[in-house]
Amino acid sequence: MDLTQQLARFVCETQFKDIPQETVNKAKECFLDWHGVALAGITDPASEIITQYVLASGGKPEASLIGSNLKTDMANAALANGLIGHALDFDDYHDETVIHASAICVPSIFAIAERYHKSGEDFLTAMILGIDVAIRVGLGLGDYHYQRGWHSTGTAGTFGATAGAAKLLGLSVDQLVNAFGICGTQASGLRQVFGTMCKPFHAGKVSREGVISATLALMGFTSSKTMIEGELGLFDVLTEAPNEKIVLDRLGQEFYVNHLSIKPYPT
Repeated sequence: MDLTQQLARFVCETQFKDIPQETVNKAKECFLDWHGVALAGITDPASEIITQYVLASGGKPEASLIGSNLKTDMANAALANGLIGHALDFDDYHDETVIHASAICVPSIFAIAERYHKSGEDFLTAMILGIDVAIRVGLGLGDYHYQRGWHSTGTAGTFGATAGAAKLLGLSVDQLVNAFGICGTQASGLRQVFGTMCKPFHAGKVSREGVISATLALMGFTSSKTMIEGELGLFDVLTEAPNEKIVLDRLGQEFYVNHLSIKPYPT
């Protein structure tokens, strides 16, 4: 079974009851941290601009912009909330991959959960699985990927946002494989923009990609079935020495949300 398919099957088949309580507790902690950081980031200039942009874009009032009574469509809400949550660079991250995991996974599933009235258990399951996929793909890309200039939050992160969105939308394994193909061809983000408004934009664009990729796949949109491991796929193009083994190591036994660091101050 191919790597992309194995990750898709893991996401589709794992249920809330399969997740240890300490992992659920850690996810709750990370969600509360993201929520507080996002509320603090609302007045950042980049947040104000992205809010103006999504409101000017219109869209059905499906999902809320954090800290307000404003609503827009799911994809634009994920874009805005993703940027806002990373605007202060105060959100949690994974030490080894430097992925800002909650900032990319929470906004996409937050929008979908609100739109479709999902339960807290559904939300937490999607969050935990999305974070797990993002970090596993990031580990597979290895240190070379980040040192070469790629922003792992914007590359590996899109797979996590898509996995979480797909879980809430109830995609099948085949549909999620397609969704990974859709998001994978959008994987991007360069460290050249660090220190500018585009760094938090990466978190926003990834969150939006998660909503769009999962929704398109649910509607029948297709893509490569081997986006992660295939020739000219993610690992082949964006890193020098991919590690496929680490992506699947202890899959379903070890959840990487447990390894997220919560910052005591912005860095």
